[in-house]
Amino acid sequence: MAVALGIGIAGGLLFWWLNWPLAWLLGPMLATTIAAMAGAKIAVPTALRTPMLAILGVLLGSGFTPDLLAELTGWLPTLLSLPAYVALVTWASTVYLRKVARYDSRTALFAGTPGGFGEMVLLGDRAGADVRRIALIHAVRVLLIVLAVPLVVRGFGMDLPAMPAAEAAVRWFDIAALLMAAALGAWLGGLARLPAPALLGGMLVSAVGHATGLLHGAPPLVVIGLAQLVIGCSIGCRFAGFRLHDVMATMLVGLGLTVVMAVVSFAAAVAIHLVTETDPLLLMLALMPGGVAEMSVIGLALGIDPAFVATHHIVRIALIVAAAPFVFRWLGPPTKQDAGPKAGV
Repeated sequence: MAVALGIGIAGGLLFWWLNWPLAWLLGPMLATTIAAMAGAKIAVPTALRTPMLAILGVLLGSGFTPDLLAELTGWLPTLLSLPAYVALVTWASTVYLRKVARYDSRTALFAGTPGGFGEMVLLGDRAGADVRRIALIHAVRVLLIVLAVPLVVRGFGMDLPAMPAAEAAVRWFDIAALLMAAALGAWLGGLARLPAPALLGGMLVSAVGHATGLLHGAPPLVVIGLAQLVIGCSIGCRFAGFRLHDVMATMLVGLGLTVVMAVVSFAAAVAIHLVTETDPLLLMLALMPGGVAEMSVIGLALGIDPAFVATHHIVRIALIVAAAPFVFRWLGPPTKQDAGPKAGV
């Protein structure tokens, strides 16, 4: 863990010096990815990632002001479009992985479904798919999307700062209340078995607290920077233990998958924009299937309805998890062929 964080800090400092967008997310992410593929023994334990996700959840919840709550009904048309979007992007991704990458049907389905990393690995394992391949393809997908979106946004001339813009709490008891909200949210999220429990639990507790006036401000910038560092390192550490040849081969497949998902997401964003007149950039951030925390950080940095972005990503993952029992019933029990050797990636 110490080696991973040290490498991540070096990457963050380099990206900050180069004035890259979201330096403390992208810098650690790329630095630890390179280190992992070079064979470094690095890891970010869940015990460290979970509180950082809860803190980001509190940061997201701070955007749920009373004024914003009055606009929630306006999100219904885009939220109702998510089932069709998820079905479309899953179909397109599965076809690509089956026809182009030649994955078996179960592995293609769980590797191509835009769910959370942990959820898709667990569900794929239960279905008898190639778990190593699913893990690697989702790690590549999140890496490429999180890397590409800030650069594309900056390419369109929008300023994307190194740190999300948020009015940090200045009084010590406000900061203590926010940290308590993060701890309570992580506990309640796990208790309720929510998708991305620490992030969603923290966001819900923070949203209620800010909407009712019990909580004020956001976590200090240094804490937000630390959360970005840990999340960036955790993405890179997912590549530890994989051979460089396997990672590079899957990178090519993942690049194609990212293009497929980006095209479908762009088309869906345009279609939804034409119907609802919602800002297309906001829709792209809400639909692009990067990680919930990572895309939420990008939305925060842009300062354009980060609560909208986070809510849509969380609902997307919740829909996929809720559909899992029906998918298992449709697939049937794994066969010997499905449960065969999984050494290749």
